[in-house]
Amino acid sequence: MSEMKENLLFRFIPTMRCNFRCEYCFLSNDEKSGGKTMFDDHQPIEWIEAMAKFSDYNVEPYMWGGEPFCIDGTYEILKEWVKMDHVVSGFRIDTNAFFAEKIVRKCPSEKIKLNCSYHMQYHSLEEEYRKVKLLKDYDMVAMVNFVASPYNLQHLREDYGMTVENLIEKFAEIDVFVNVAGDFTYANNPNYERRKEYQDFIQQFISEEEWNWLRGVKKEAICDAGRRFFFVDNEGTLKSCIDSERAIRGNFLKGEIDRDLKAEVCIGGCPSIIQYPFRHDNDYQPFLHLLSYVKRNQEYRENNKATFHDFVF
Repeated sequence: MSEMKENLLFRFIPTMRCNFRCEYCFLSNDEKSGGKTMFDDHQPIEWIEAMAKFSDYNVEPYMWGGEPFCIDGTYEILKEWVKMDHVVSGFRIDTNAFFAEKIVRKCPSEKIKLNCSYHMQYHSLEEEYRKVKLLKDYDMVAMVNFVASPYNLQHLREDYGMTVENLIEKFAEIDVFVNVAGDFTYANNPNYERRKEYQDFIQQFISEEEWNWLRGVKKEAICDAGRRFFFVDNEGTLKSCIDSERAIRGNFLKGEIDRDLKAEVCIGGCPSIIQYPFRHDNDYQPFLHLLSYVKRNQEYRENNKATFHDFVF
């Protein structure tokens, strides 16, 4: 990564299709069964050539979905993107890890850092551990994400006799950080009668400040998102989360970008670790945001010496 270049973060959604049907997912099963992909109208080579047009910047791609790796085009573009010097090392892709073997076969690269969600409805603990270890052997893992949902906590306890603390310890054996995420059904529901108890449980693993940001802090602040962070749709259109007045900010496929000249005012409500670090009212690192998230919450846990307490729905 060149210190002489400015940083850009592009968010891509290769597809909203998914091979899993997890009960706590925010997507409907219909959405996960079909829908368009970023390769329907534009072939992988177009996305590859487009990335080369941004060589004047340090570029951090980010992919989520759906399951990005359930379509072949994702592997094709990643294989070529990681060869480009201006595509930085440490960029994030969200995955359920089902396709671990295909990932290391088709696009192995330590530049890619995977957010591996552990979905207990589909992977046994042994299978999840095996897949994550395989990816870790290729230095492709940022963290395992475990949603503290009723299903997951119950089956972790009943099927394996484990708590979340035990799960963290198990993956620590292969030097992998386990993030404990609040189930939005309960964490984001102010009327949930045990919400404070649930919050205290989650805050054994993330700080109170991080918990609040993840709920969406709704206050104005100066923000760099309009200069450095852009959504890319299936047609390559660039958009910014910071405003709606300039809905279109360029086109990735054409190598065109319309950035803010300076940081602007954000109205808040950004419940995503990719977004709120761009705000000036926190000191989080917006570039390589997932690795930064892992680092600060590892440090939080090391300094949090309280005795572990479990939670049962």
